[in-house]
Amino acid sequence: VDEARAVIAKRRIPYPIMIKASEGGGGKGIRKVTKPDELDAAFRQVRTELPGSPIFIMQLVKQARHIEVQVLADRNNDAIALAGRDCSIQRRHQKIIEEGPAIAVPPSVFR
Repeated sequence: VDEARAVIAKRRIPYPIMIKASEGGGGKGIRKVTKPDELDAAFRQVRTELPGSPIFIMQLVKQARHIEVQVLADRNNDAIALAGRDCSIQRRHQKIIEEGPAIAVPPSVFR
């Protein structure tokens, strides 16, 4: 928890923040923290749900879109984006609907 506080201070990350385990998914390993006194409990919950997973701390982006992109790459570092889908309709940080194609994003983003 002290490390989390140090990262937030050093990078001057403003509240509200999200604490997310990199191996999380389906609403597991992610917590919103709106003020500093919520940090300890939220950090411990994330760490307990996914022990050993690296943890990210980031500023909360309000009204953001959750866009997933399928990428195909080869060993020569050539890559293309095949398709994208909008997964923004969620409940408790878990996707409910995947809508494709992602009309909220211009097609040029996937090139």
